[in-house]
Amino acid sequence: MKKIAVLYSSGVESASLTVHYLDEGFLVYPVYVRCGLPWEKVEVKWASRLWSYLRGRYKRVMPFRTVFLRGLGVSRGIEIPLRNLVLTTHAAIEAIKRNVKSVAVGSLGIYPFPDNNREYFDALQNLIRKGSKEEFRIETPFMGMEKWEVIRKFYGRLRYELTFSCVRPVKGMHCGRCLKCIERKEGFKLAGVKDPTFYLS
Repeated sequence: MKKIAVLYSSGVESASLTVHYLDEGFLVYPVYVRCGLPWEKVEVKWASRLWSYLRGRYKRVMPFRTVFLRGLGVSRGIEIPLRNLVLTTHAAIEAIKRNVKSVAVGSLGIYPFPDNNREYFDALQNLIRKGSKEEFRIETPFMGMEKWEVIRKFYGRLRYELTFSCVRPVKGMHCGRCLKCIERKEGFKLAGVKDPTFYLS
């Protein structure tokens, strides 16, 4: 059976990415990387609920692993320096330990960060191959897509009310005001579908 690790959270893209590979018949290993960011305590609870839902539908989704790091912080706006390097590398480590030769990342490439493009992932893939002596692959099937395109493609295949994307959660819920919430609202609007998310404002 085909196997892949997915860089997993509870966000729209990572949830859609997980369903993408499950529908393709893969055995999926979700990996959640905790970096000490302020919203992660809430996010990981949503990730757990989302996993329970996915596990009920797909027997090929494996228990999700949480990797604990420290010291990764937001420096400018929503930019987290070297975020994709850190997250993807640790997901790759978890994958290789389980004899899984691929990791999938839900990056769209819409943010102009230097580590958020296919060229960067190709370089990182080559580095992991050299370090592991494995023919390892980093897959980014959503690269070049917009959030609304992802939502439209997977709407009806995924319960988006179980996903979470907020950097200022209030009482465990979407604040409705942060950049991530605004992007989420806009994504559903542009997709032309009902937004099932409950926002506090």
